[in-house]
Amino acid sequence: MEVVRGVHRIERVRGANSYLVLHGSDGAVIDTGMPGNEKKILEYARSFGVEPANLRFIILTHPDIDHSGSVAGLKNLTGAKVAIHELDAPRLAGEKNLKDVKGPLGAVFGVMGVFMRFTPVRPDIILRDSDGILDLKVIHTPGHADGSVCLLRENEVIFVGDAMRTDSGGRPHLPSGPMTANMEKAKESLKKISTYQYGALLPGHGPPITSGASGVVTAFANGGFVSK
Repeated sequence: MEVVRGVHRIERVRGANSYLVLHGSDGAVIDTGMPGNEKKILEYARSFGVEPANLRFIILTHPDIDHSGSVAGLKNLTGAKVAIHELDAPRLAGEKNLKDVKGPLGAVFGVMGVFMRFTPVRPDIILRDSDGILDLKVIHTPGHADGSVCLLRENEVIFVGDAMRTDSGGRPHLPSGPMTANMEKAKESLKKISTYQYGALLPGHGPPITSGASGVVTAFANGGFVSK
């Protein structure tokens, strides 16, 4: 589904939302969902003329398995360069454990881990705040994870990963408490996101906000993060 010009939410991906960004004849994928999605992602990209050899980048907003689970498979099929923030690169590479999940949800993820193994990948590109990749600006937004990033095309669209989420009606919410490393930092990052201008907001979980998104986020932040 095309959300804004040249940006698609890839259909039927399990786990977090995965997005295809078209850039001329090339493409990039932002987040990959759980393990086993690589063929669905390639099939979707091909339907818009992007062959595996033209998929240049896989950009991760953070390394949680529901966002990075298909990175290894997709990289093997395409040769795409994998990009992630410097603080989360060791987790993606398997040099550090993935983030602990709090409470009962942690037990659920523990059981899932028995059946769904994470395959570490050494990143090709280390991202830092204010870097550029394709036509996107990297914004470091720690809280949900140490190296969480958002990706901004000024005045048009922002990809926020799990820096925030939306409900079925497209209303904004803070990231999930059990899945968030530091909620106070997450709130500070949301305030940072509210200072930029963008028409559409594409979250890791929930439907996109397709118009007036920066105003929605500003109102959410100024209202003490209370959804209406």
